[in-house]
Amino acid sequence: MKRLFGSIFAAAVVSLLAVVGAVAQSHPASGEWDVTYNTPGGARTVKAIFKVEGEKLTGTIKRPAGDVAAEGTAKGKEILFSYIVRYNDNDLRITMSGTLDGDTMKGVVDFGGGGQDEWNAKRVGGAAPSAAAGAGIDLSGNWNGQVETSAGSGSPTFTLKQTGEKLTGRYKGQLGEFDLTGTLVGDKFEFSFKVSGQIEGTVKYTGTTDGKTMKGKVDLAGMAEGTFSAKKQ
Repeated sequence: MKRLFGSIFAAAVVSLLAVVGAVAQSHPASGEWDVTYNTPGGARTVKAIFKVEGEKLTGTIKRPAGDVAAEGTAKGKEILFSYIVRYNDNDLRITMSGTLDGDTMKGVVDFGGGGQDEWNAKRVGGAAPSAAAGAGIDLSGNWNGQVETSAGSGSPTFTLKQTGEKLTGRYKGQLGEFDLTGTLVGDKFEFSFKVSGQIEGTVKYTGTTDGKTMKGKVDLAGMAEGTFSAKKQ
C-alpha cells in the first residue's frame, strides 16, 4: 500500500510540475521587449528580457552603461518590475508598473520616489510565443526545399532530427553538403550551417512551421538574402 501511495504521489508531483512549467512558458510577459521611458532629460530606451515563473518575474535590463538584473511580478495583465542603476554615485531604483496588452505594455515609471513619468514597451519580434502553437510539432525527417534569392534559386534537401527544442541534421544542395544545427520554439524555427567553397560563412534559415511545411527567410552568409519553403516527405 505504501509503495502504491508513493507511486501515485510521485505521478501527481510530476503532473503538477508539468502544468507549472507550461504556465511559465506561455505567460505573455515572457520574452524580449524594447522599453521606452520619459525622464527630465528626455526619452530613454532599454532592452528588457523577462522570464515569468508563476507570478514571479525576473530578467535582465540591457543598457549602454551595462546590464542590470530586474525583478518583479506578473499577475494577469498587471506588470511590476524594478532595477537599480548608479546615478550621481548613488544607487537609484527605477520601478515600472503598468498593464500588458498583447505585444505592448505601458504604465508609470518611478525614479526612487523622486519623480514619476510614463513608460511603454513593445515586444521584439512580434507576437508572444504560445505554448500551444508548437504543440506536437516534430521536424524529424526528410524535407524538400525551394529557395529564391537575388543570387538565384535552388532546391535543397534537409534531413532533420529534433530532440526537444534542439535541431540537428544535414543540408544537401547547390552549396554542397553540410551538418546543420538549430532550434524549434513553438512554431518558430531557425537552423544554420557553415559553408566553404562557392561562398564562405554561415547560411541561416528562419521561419515558421506546422510540422508538415516550412516557410521563411534565408541568409546566404551575408552574400544574398531570399525566401524559402519546404515540404516534409
